[in-house]
Amino acid sequence: MPDRDLAARRLLAVTEEELQRIVLDIHDGPVQNLFAALSQLTLLRGRLSAATYLPADCLDTVQRAIGLLEFSLSEIRDLLGAFRTPEFAKSGLAEIVENIVVQHESFTSGTVSLEITEPLPVDVSLPAKIALCRILQESLSNVRRHSGVETATVKMRVENGRLILEIADQGRGFEPPPLDGPQATERQEHIGLRGMRERAELAGGKLFVESHPGAGTRVRMEMPIHE
Repeated sequence: MPDRDLAARRLLAVTEEELQRIVLDIHDGPVQNLFAALSQLTLLRGRLSAATYLPADCLDTVQRAIGLLEFSLSEIRDLLGAFRTPEFAKSGLAEIVENIVVQHESFTSGTVSLEITEPLPVDVSLPAKIALCRILQESLSNVRRHSGVETATVKMRVENGRLILEIADQGRGFEPPPLDGPQATERQEHIGLRGMRERAELAGGKLFVESHPGAGTRVRMEMPIHE
């Protein structure tokens, strides 16, 4: 393997370790503080409900604050779940994808149609598994946040010596920016797409995004089976 490719794969693994530390810091710090604030507000709501006199809209204000905290915690739980690392070294590709789909459906009201065409490669590198996992998680998160629909289709297969992962929805769609070449996007609002592109490239693969307004979106990652 060329030194440049080896360095890229090591960088992907190191970046993953750093990401996991950030996830733990968020869970053990801000999330716990939010839970504490939610508990205090819930207690206050109970006391206010028993009061004989309250200023106008006081109880409604507390209830809105509780609702905002509950929604924020739900969003954070969704995001942290998306970045929780499966046991890549021990899990096969099908198991990894199935776990991500189950996790997505349990954290959201969405449904995912999953189609895995066997046989899949058994000996897959850790960087390749990480890239596949993160691209699938980000794509499903984008479906939930941006597509306007609650259903998606995920397909994985081997074709011409390459592993193919596709995530599609029939949502509102958009005009995707260029992901490679001199016009490749570096805009802040495209950070998710750039991250998927870079993960695919670090694992020796390539990312394609097909979409049009009103015509849904299809994300496809292709990577070689063998290093």
